[in-house]
Order: sequence, then structure tokens, then C-alpha cells
Amino acid sequence: MIKKRIFFIALFILLLFIFLYFGYRIADNIAHKRVEYKENRRIVNELLNEMAYEIQNKAFFGVGFIEFTPYNKKYEYSLQINILLYTKDTMKVITLSDVETFLATSENRNGTPRTWEDDETGIIKDFVGWCLEEKNSKDLKIYRSDLQVVLVDYCIQNPECPYTTLSKLTPEQIIELDKKYTNQNYDLLLEW
Repeated sequence: MIKKRIFFIALFILLLFIFLYFGYRIADNIAHKRVEYKENRRIVNELLNEMAYEIQNKAFFGVGFIEFTPYNKKYEYSLQINILLYTKDTMKVITLSDVETFLATSENRNGTPRTWEDDETGIIKDFVGWCLEEKNSKDLKIYRSDLQVVLVDYCIQNPECPYTTLSKLTPEQIIELDKKYTNQNYDLLLEW
């Protein structure tokens, strides 16, 4: 009888130990899965932000940086070209200052990274969405090339002109090129 009691006590302790061990392992596994899920979610959010920034930066600056890029005057010429064609194609107005205002902050009110998809006004969202469309992307390349031809023709007629590429021009000069592109009789004058 004492042997049976000892046996049952030992069996009870063994079963309790097994139960606690497996309970601990299950809880530990659940904790690891939660940590793994949170890490995977963080990585996915980071990749989505990088993709959004790449799209945004291509529309604004013609270069696909994968991080938030504040307004950069170095790429204003590219933005002005995109804005001119967007305005002609859609009859909607967006300005350099609209983009500059949008890029004044890198975070939303809740602290999340701000991308073109978070535009409350719809102006930026429409513009970037338009730039994303394959047809418009091709049209932008053709338009840039055509503006470059107008610039080269101008430089041939005015050998003292120091500008050889569109990237050397100000937004105002890009607008002047567009006027010549639109109306061949326009008297183009690029100041330097």
C-alpha cells in the first residue's frame, strides 16, 4: 500500500512535471511566434514605405530614392517637367510649392512615415498616381526628350548659351522651353 502511494505520488509528480514542461514550451513557442510576427510585420511595413518613397521620389525628382527625401531644389527641373505635362494632360493644377509643402514633414500626425498615399488634399495623390501610369511614364520620357531637343536647338542658335542639359535649368527656364515646344514661333530667351 505504501509502495502504491509512493508510485502514485511519483507518477503524479512526473505527470505534473511533463505538464509544466510542455506548458512552458507551448507558451515559449507562442511568445516566439508573436515576436516573429511583429518582426515580419515591421519588415513588411518598412518595404511598403520604401516602395511608396521610391514611387514618390520618381514622380517628384525623377530618381527612385527608397527613403523619405525632403524637397530638393537640385531636382526642381525634373519636377517642373512632370508638372507641365501633368497639367496639360489632366487640366489639373499642381505647383512646386504644393510639393514643397507636402514634403515639409516626413511623418503623419500619428508618427507613421508620410508617403504620397497619405495626402489629405488629393493633389499629390492624383499627381503621383498619374506619373505611375505606364502611358504617362512613356509620355514623360518623350516630353523630356523633346524639351532637350528644343534646348539643343537653342544652344546651336546661341553658342554662348551655357546650358547643355535640362538639369542645369531653373523651373522658369523649363517653362520657357515648354512655351517654345508648344509654339514654334515663340521667341525663346533663356537668361544666364
